[in-house]
Amino acid sequence: MESRAAIVMSCWFAVAIISVVYMWVFADKVGDVLFGVFLPIGLLILVAIIVTFGIMSRSEPENKT
Repeated sequence: MESRAAIVMSCWFAVAIISVVYMWVFADKVGDVLFGVFLPIGLLILVAIIVTFGIMSRSEPENKT
């Protein structure tokens, strides 16, 4: 469980960092709010949601010790 949580946490952390850097670099260059802000950051969030549900839906193998 801990490795799956680490994967999900690192994915969301990476999305947050990429979004902040994107907005910091391209804030004054973005002409259209829809295609300049909501689409790229929304796609990043969509990928993070897919990764989250994909990782968390996998069942863990049982350890037979």
